[in-house]
Amino acid sequence: MNILVIAEKPSVVKSLSDVLGAKTRKDGYYEGNGYIVSWCIGHLAGLADASKYDET
Repeated sequence: MNILVIAEKPSVVKSLSDVLGAKTRKDGYYEGNGYIVSWCIGHLAGLADASKYDET
């Protein structure tokens, strides 16, 4: 079984794949050493609207 790692952009994927040993480049991801490392374009998380936060 492979572990999927998703990063925000391709340059971060390259750094992560080097550290994790995912050396084989495929179409849209790197693979190897039990990992698949890919990316999504754009922010993966964001802050909630200010009205959703507790005032305390």
